[in-house]
Amino acid sequence: MLCPYCKHENLEGADQCESCLMDLQPLGLPEAETALEDRLMNEGVAKLGAKRAIMVGPRTSIRDAVETMVKNEIGCVLVHDGERVVGILSERDLLLRVGLRLVSIENQPVSTVMTHRPLTLDCDAPLAFALNYMTLHDFRHLPLTRNGELEGIISLRDFLALLFRTYPEIAQSKGVEQ
Repeated sequence: MLCPYCKHENLEGADQCESCLMDLQPLGLPEAETALEDRLMNEGVAKLGAKRAIMVGPRTSIRDAVETMVKNEIGCVLVHDGERVVGILSERDLLLRVGLRLVSIENQPVSTVMTHRPLTLDCDAPLAFALNYMTLHDFRHLPLTRNGELEGIISLRDFLALLFRTYPEIAQSKGVEQ
């Protein structure tokens, strides 16, 4: 992708020019043809209403982390070292990395099974970018930041809720109560 500002050739899909550091996200976006496309392309991901992230420390036992997830009815916890997010422990991590071994490793620290250095996204990123980001990386949960500080967390369920708010006739046609 050619930067329109400095003419540097960047990798396709780059968010920022490697040479002049200009924002390349708005370039090459198609025109919205529906209300949903317009909303996805022009509203920031902060519109999803990020939830407060539930945190645990890297030495928290897997058992305690699972109990925290169950108690809070959430699909993941962020792992922090007191200053910054160092990992994320999700249902997927528990299923793929722990599985049936839970009883034998329940007292090990979450740092042994968490996803280290999770990717984050700024709250001002467009909804479409966030959804694509989550799809490309196979994320179900995504921590959001503002000015480098943790703001909250969103999930794919938040996007589904947006669909139902934008198109209530979808829910009504399927007999789903809102």
